[in-house]
Amino acid sequence: MAKYKIVKNRVQLWDPRFDHYSDEALSFFDKLESLAGSPPPIALSDTRELVEWRDKRWKDFGEAIENCRHKIQAVNYSVSLIESEIKNPPIPNYQSLPINLDETEFFDDVILFEFESFLFQISSTLDVFVHLLVLFYPALYSEKKYKIGFKGKDGIAGKKTAILLKESGELKLARYIEKQTDAWIQKIYDLRNGAMHQSKVKDLQMFLIDKNGLHVPKLSNGGIDLLVYCRDAYKNLKVFLNFIESNFLLVKTNYFYDKKYFCTEPS
Repeated sequence: MAKYKIVKNRVQLWDPRFDHYSDEALSFFDKLESLAGSPPPIALSDTRELVEWRDKRWKDFGEAIENCRHKIQAVNYSVSLIESEIKNPPIPNYQSLPINLDETEFFDDVILFEFESFLFQISSTLDVFVHLLVLFYPALYSEKKYKIGFKGKDGIAGKKTAILLKESGELKLARYIEKQTDAWIQKIYDLRNGAMHQSKVKDLQMFLIDKNGLHVPKLSNGGIDLLVYCRDAYKNLKVFLNFIESNFLLVKTNYFYDKKYFCTEPS
């Protein structure tokens, strides 16, 4: 049975089957939200301009957190669907199929499209996360919001973000992003771009049937089990976000409502 909650003048319905994905997403940024998620008390010396500025930052912060959690929830959903499909493949008794080849590939649309969705959602999570970083690192600011994100520069994911951080003196965060890009993000970026410009993920090998039986989907480049790759990538994403929250964002909450810290917004 669907549940609901009242949001302003709307009734928001949701399916309890998705509670797991929602609970997982809500576990992100809870410490950050508790520290920076509400404006400080208004002091007598506060000007109307300062109060309005703080209120806007509070609103922007809340939206950035909500957007990140929405994307994380979508990534988790895709991994769960891929896992369910691999563990319960909708394949008939393949031994009775008229197959004379040494091996044949069984295409599964659920895995095909959900893996593409998985790649897009992780890339989108990284883009949306940079919108949260902007609130703590004004060097990343741009009036044109579509330019803010983890988009590739010269074919390298997150390169522009790392460059802007280095130019502003934030070397540790820039280097951490570069290290993570080399370790796992670039692979996601390349697979996502390939799927975006082709009809499917080029390196994806579906269920393979041969004389030894049924083999699970793999990424043909390296022969990595698809489900293992998805789980590892999702785990890497969680480590990435949690590490930046703990080591780079929480230490900046003292400046979050300090307008002097954000007195000039880079173009």
